[in-house]
Amino acid sequence: MNSSTAAGPAPDLSNPAFAAHSDALATLVERVAVSTFAVRGRRGTLATAVIWQPGLVVTAAHVFRRAPAAITLIGAEGQSVEATLVGLDSSTDIALFRLAVTDATAFPPVATGDGAGVRAGQLVVAVGRSGEGDAIASSGIVNRAAGPWQTWLGGSLDRLIRLDGGVYEGLSGAPVADARGAVIGLATAALSRSYGIVVPTSTVARVVAALLANGHIARPWLGIGAQPVPVAGETEAQAATTGLLISSLAPGGPAERAGLLIGDIVVRAAGQIAADLRALRDALAAHVGRAATLSIVRGGVAREVEVQVGEWPTERRFC
Repeated sequence: MNSSTAAGPAPDLSNPAFAAHSDALATLVERVAVSTFAVRGRRGTLATAVIWQPGLVVTAAHVFRRAPAAITLIGAEGQSVEATLVGLDSSTDIALFRLAVTDATAFPPVATGDGAGVRAGQLVVAVGRSGEGDAIASSGIVNRAAGPWQTWLGGSLDRLIRLDGGVYEGLSGAPVADARGAVIGLATAALSRSYGIVVPTSTVARVVAALLANGHIARPWLGIGAQPVPVAGETEAQAATTGLLISSLAPGGPAERAGLLIGDIVVRAAGQIAADLRALRDALAAHVGRAATLSIVRGGVAREVEVQVGEWPTERRFC
């Protein structure tokens, strides 16, 4: 028996289904890339910007130490387009710019989908551009898809969509498309140390609307440092709950002006349970610049205090 007989016939490496899948993936990348640009941040860091609405582009805020008033976008074949800053939100890693062109119709917005139906294991593709303007892409699967969560910078994302690896250089800010070509969100390397995160389209849309209206995201500020502690029920029939023990007060802050003291325990804010700092921020989110009622326990006695909710000053580390 000769060696060729023992080894069997040479394998047929052609696979029409696999080739068709490969071609479809390349077509998807080309279609999404039409709405993308490359942008350079601090120290030449490369990121991707995407046309979100006619004349408006979004990219990853973290690539700028401080977002400049104007940036240069690099499009197909190295075409340069100028854009001016509208605003940014570092907590969700979104920066919004406006194209400095009179005819924005030449730059079509990306086709967005609904990230609410994304499941772990689904194939996704991040699409961007190199510094020379040619399309770049990275494919993988969704590692985890879960409910709303809060970033380590305090931003609220409508859904957790985690990739099965990191985000390559140049693809932060890139649109992430599902297998049908619908963009489910924007990739970022800034919101997790171990995984790439997709900021869902619904979150991007919400942040963009707020930036267009105000240039920034208004977040509630009381001027307190606090930690969760157990709180006994007001009667024997009530179970113990959790509140926030005030451990520090910002001088002149809203809480101090309202008469709150170190040692007070905040149990409710605007009628909602304040079991932790996230719950407190969520409860006060709609009260920035307005009065809200806090239910507190002071020396074992329940009472209510009205406080004028301020807006978060980023230079301070208080809730």
